[in-house]
Amino acid sequence: MNAATEARPSPRRQAAAPDFGPAGLDGSPAAARAAAARAARAAVESCPPVSPFAEPPAIPFFPGPRSGPAAARRFIVHVDIDAFFASVEVLLNPALRGLPVIVGGLPHERGVASTCSYEARRYGVHSGMALRTAYKLCPQAVFVRGNYHLYQSFSEKFFRVLRQATPDVEETSIDEAYLDFTRCRHLYPSFTEAARALQARIERETGLKVSVGVGPNKILAKLATKKAKPAGFFEIPPGGEEGFLRGLPIDSLPGIGPKTQVLLRMLAIQKIGDLWGLPRGTLHSIFGLGGDDIYLHSRGIDSRPIVTSTVPKSVSRETTFLEDLWDKRLLLAHLAYLCDRLTLALRQGHGYAHVIEVKARYADFRTEVRRRLLLTPLQEMGEIYRIAEELFLPLYHGTRLALRLVGVKASDLVRARPLPLFEAYSDKPERLGAAVDTVRGKYGFGAVLTVREKMLDAVYPFERDRGFVLKTASLTR
Repeated sequence: MNAATEARPSPRRQAAAPDFGPAGLDGSPAAARAAAARAARAAVESCPPVSPFAEPPAIPFFPGPRSGPAAARRFIVHVDIDAFFASVEVLLNPALRGLPVIVGGLPHERGVASTCSYEARRYGVHSGMALRTAYKLCPQAVFVRGNYHLYQSFSEKFFRVLRQATPDVEETSIDEAYLDFTRCRHLYPSFTEAARALQARIERETGLKVSVGVGPNKILAKLATKKAKPAGFFEIPPGGEEGFLRGLPIDSLPGIGPKTQVLLRMLAIQKIGDLWGLPRGTLHSIFGLGGDDIYLHSRGIDSRPIVTSTVPKSVSRETTFLEDLWDKRLLLAHLAYLCDRLTLALRQGHGYAHVIEVKARYADFRTEVRRRLLLTPLQEMGEIYRIAEELFLPLYHGTRLALRLVGVKASDLVRARPLPLFEAYSDKPERLGAAVDTVRGKYGFGAVLTVREKMLDAVYPFERDRGFVLKTASLTR
């Protein structure tokens, strides 16, 4: 490769960081922002506004076979449990009904709200908000640490009901899924009635309220669910896509964050319908590859299939300490426990990690990450902890500050460990992990712990079934 080739940036980088793009929002001169606005307006004025639903469209509105309307239009259902964690807590404790409930920790603790009930949202509380901030907004709220085991059991029941309606189910989170009824055309005389019956059955068998959105593809179904919340049902009828999308705010679309909203509003774009006048090339030049998604999604175009099974990209476990920690032994004990939880998830998902990553956040909120690429993917707890410790110690010794958070992550996952060419193959790691899981399945997670992990006895309550009850509820997974 010559010097000229090395110096030339890739097309992807050019698209992601144009000379007049969103970089102008971070410290660039006001003239650059004005130039971006003038360039975009010039492109808009050069093309008269045309409805994206006019015929003939540049891109088919419903990608797929065109042998007829029935073949072209899919029936996609998006189901979302309303305020899942909070709803489970209310279901198990009816005294909380009608009260603002915040799940994630106690108000004096560090951390963020995992979920909050709709009663709490009226006060401005939302998921991801710091617990102390949530307490200031809603001091009368009931704060709950949460129990992931309970939430997982309700989630399993939820997905069991979904899979009885159609085999085409895509799990997007613990409380959310897409369903494709298109292949079940001969089973259901009316897809709409089938979706409504499914909503009623979920609420009857789980006791939880769900919102359901129906559309011809995933993006429209999800937007319909937002319209249906809370505990409602909304279907976009054939031919009603344009009217539905036109008046929605631009932040309804996935991928349009705060910075993108600022730039779009500089162009007097407030609603999705306002985006229709922007050519695809203009959006691409301003937002890079994300501009192509904005162009398509704003027109309701989404050909993504329902993915019924997939390998997760990564698995991570982290926790925020109750107080800043400096004690090296306790920090390594936390790291060992997180690695134990991480490898449990890897074994359950039949995954092996090519990359191990350690994260440390200091008392001044500075965060540092160290990672290592492995030629041979790992699943064994001992080896993963050894690598995590080697990555963590330089982070610990490199500062005089105490730590407030530590985490470990496994990424670049594969389903199988390749056979070595020049070494004797051993399945001892897999057999050891299976034996540990068997004992824990019978006697609880806390039945098998390393000596280093047992040092957490002095810090956290211990339960045989769940292990140490750290502040982070998801660590009981």
